[in-house]
Amino acid sequence: MKRLKELVAFYFALFPGLLFSISALKAQEAPRLTRASICFRVGCNIWMDDARFAQLLEMFDRRPGATDEITFFTQGTHTPIADEELERRCVLLKQRINEARAHGYRAGINILCTVGHHPEDLPHSIGTEFPRARTLDGKTAEATLCVNNDVFRQRIRRIYAAMANANPDYIWIDDDVRTGHMLDSYGTPGSVCFCDRCLKILAQKFDVDIDRDYLRERLDDPSVLSKIREFTSDSYDRLFALIEETVHNVDPDMPLGFMTGERYDEGYDFERWAKTLSGPDKNKEVYWRPGGGFYEQSSMSSLFGKSHEIGRQVSLLPPEVVVIQSEIENFPYQLLMKSAAVTTLEAVSHIAAGCTGAAFNVLTNNDEPLDEYENMIATIAEKRPFFDLAVQKLGRNPNVGAFPLWEKTDANYPNRTPVQFLTSCFSETGVPIAYKFLPGQTNVVLLSRAYLSHHTPEEVKKLFQLGIYTDLDAVNLANDPATYALNDLTGMEYGGEIRVDGIEKITEHPLNGSFAGRTRDLRQSFWREPIYSLKKTRPGVETLSSCVDYGGDQKAETIVGIFENPAGGRICVNGFYPWGNFYNYSKQSQIRAIMRWLSRDRLPGYVDSFAKINFWLRAPNADGSFAGIAINSNYDTVKDVSIMLKTDKDSIDVYDYSLQKTTVKASSSDEAGYRRFIVPKINPWEPVLFVCE
Repeated sequence: MKRLKELVAFYFALFPGLLFSISALKAQEAPRLTRASICFRVGCNIWMDDARFAQLLEMFDRRPGATDEITFFTQGTHTPIADEELERRCVLLKQRINEARAHGYRAGINILCTVGHHPEDLPHSIGTEFPRARTLDGKTAEATLCVNNDVFRQRIRRIYAAMANANPDYIWIDDDVRTGHMLDSYGTPGSVCFCDRCLKILAQKFDVDIDRDYLRERLDDPSVLSKIREFTSDSYDRLFALIEETVHNVDPDMPLGFMTGERYDEGYDFERWAKTLSGPDKNKEVYWRPGGGFYEQSSMSSLFGKSHEIGRQVSLLPPEVVVIQSEIENFPYQLLMKSAAVTTLEAVSHIAAGCTGAAFNVLTNNDEPLDEYENMIATIAEKRPFFDLAVQKLGRNPNVGAFPLWEKTDANYPNRTPVQFLTSCFSETGVPIAYKFLPGQTNVVLLSRAYLSHHTPEEVKKLFQLGIYTDLDAVNLANDPATYALNDLTGMEYGGEIRVDGIEKITEHPLNGSFAGRTRDLRQSFWREPIYSLKKTRPGVETLSSCVDYGGDQKAETIVGIFENPAGGRICVNGFYPWGNFYNYSKQSQIRAIMRWLSRDRLPGYVDSFAKINFWLRAPNADGSFAGIAINSNYDTVKDVSIMLKTDKDSIDVYDYSLQKTTVKASSSDEAGYRRFIVPKINPWEPVLFVCE
């Protein structure tokens, strides 16, 4: 028990801001959600025209379930417009909101430009009496206002009061409340603004006099970057406090929502900002819309990359934020750029990563006939029952599985942790991905050198008590006597390089099973990445892969090795393309076996078939029930999909995309407590929801 308490205390010390306590985990189970929260965001080109808006309502009415809400954009361009024009639009918006309600829809306002995005339609933008933000080199960001200016704050009171007086059901703040949206207009690393006023505020965090030159010369200093990040987070928090006060003075119960992306430079302070938006008593409802870039379907891997971005964003939200509508954006709204099928699959993928609904920004921004979007709306309505059931079963429980180590403070360091790089390929092998560290449930971490580089020796030493998958670059830093000197815990070190003609050969080892002797050739002559030989420095290091050349001659005894260290941790070091190209059966199987071994057979589940399947699992409820989603990320139907789950349940219910339920009984079990469930098939680019109750 003492050891358990020490480990839990360590986890909280090592991962501040990323952890829930056990009581917080239980709090996430309530309230249990019954359906997804679905919204359509509607542009001015539609709602400002009587006939087009009436046509849109008719289309929604013909497709029950396509949406619960209609959210009105205040404008169609990305530079703030005049206050008088925005107030004029709010008069019409009040009418449109009432019309939407008459058809049974909740209706709200999405202010596109609180601060400003990037230069667009500057001749019709807000006047020069509103001071613009300035970049670190002193240039003016023509489309972006300075949030710390008193004139700006007076404007916020005026325009948000106007929106609240339009009597919407909610108000959304768009994602222009961020830094560096468009570098050609902003060009500011990690700050809202570097004008003279903002510099005076920022200077309070320094013990010396600062100016733009001082900061520009020290942008590789983590302490300087940290102060800039804190200043930015503080500035936005003051803005959110002003918005909250203004809106709730008009309507004390109106929910406020905020749209985000990955926000390292602003401090990723989602929990803080959510509490500020919830009011001084922390009791107002707050919505969230996490997003990222996936605007067209030419690269489907980007869809899942966005889901992982969204998963990280959701992981930092307090559990009381329940309405989490993923951004589904098909900008610039050319219908064939993203099909209806991909659009709906995207909503499912983001729900799997942690959302409880979706906000569809998919309608035309041009003057095309709206009936061209009939199929899009119909497809969303058709898949709505799957969204609802998925949200009902997944709820707000956190994702569990292998955790690619990251922190919201990664922006402080020039070599930011390439967390996306660490995540994507493992997800496609059927290994479930976690987005935060959960004491008692996280037992496998994916470790990069960049993450190691900004932790104390004591923190890193304790980290090696876990199961770690990593590369030689990180091990070199861990072994370095000038930094951590952890040779006893890594068991391996640099043993040379093979720069041409190297082929991975899987060795005879229990983790490799029947795949011993198979090879993985990634053609160094094309990709130019060296293979690193691993030198064993401690007894007990075992070889999972060696290196041979095209003649079959051995070039290195060990390029993938595992080691159980004296601290009780386990480590796998991969010296050959460690973060990608796991697309042949032998390598997929080896990776899954490694994950199980690293976790000491506590990985909650995984896919055990030769398939490209993105896989998510949620933490169990208090009664032991849990759920997850698997998406076939390929163009072939996969039959007899083997899913291994750590459970004592004898059966699971599997729902296909049409909500056809199949009860699957466990076909086998092993000594470690995993049970094998064979899902009959998963169609190309379709999900299944599995529920264990």
